[in-house]
Amino acid sequence: MSKNTEKINLFRNVWSKFPTGVSIITTLDENKSYHGMTAASVTSVSLNPLLILVVVGTERKSHKFIKLSGVFGINFLTKDQKNIANYFSHSQSNYNDKDLDLEKDIFSEIEGVPIIKKSLASMRCEVFDDISAGDHTIFIGKVHDIISSDNEPLVWSNRNYGQFIQSR
Repeated sequence: MSKNTEKINLFRNVWSKFPTGVSIITTLDENKSYHGMTAASVTSVSLNPLLILVVVGTERKSHKFIKLSGVFGINFLTKDQKNIANYFSHSQSNYNDKDLDLEKDIFSEIEGVPIIKKSLASMRCEVFDDISAGDHTIFIGKVHDIISSDNEPLVWSNRNYGQFIQSR
C-alpha cells in the first residue's frame, strides 16, 4: 500500500468518527426525474441571505444533475428513516436499480424540487455559487423554502447509525 493510500485511509477513518446528521441531497435529472444521494458535508453558511453548502464529488451523478438543473433539496433524516439513508447511499446507476415503489412513497416536491417526505427538515435551494475543490464541488445554495418537524434526527458516527441522546 502506498503512503498516499495510507494517508487517505487514515483521513477517512478520522472523519468517520465525527458524528453528523444524515442528509439526502435531492435534485432533478435531465428528464425531470427525481434523483438523490447521501451527503455528509453540509452546513449553514449565512443568515442574510439564507445560504447553505453541500459538497458533491465531481464523479457523482448528482453533481451533473445539480449543475444542469440549478436547484436541489437538502433533507435531514429522522431516526426512523434508515432505509432511506441506505437506499441513497448506493448508486442507482440505471433505471433497473431504482426501487420505484419506494421512491413513489418517499418523494414529494416544493415548487418543483424533490424533497423526502417526513424528514426532520427539508429545504428548497437554488444554486447561488459553486466552487471547485479538488475532486469535489462546493455548491452554495440559496434557501427559498423550509419545512421542519419535531422528530428525532438520524445520526451517523463510526460507520454506524444512531440517535442523539440528550444529557440530563
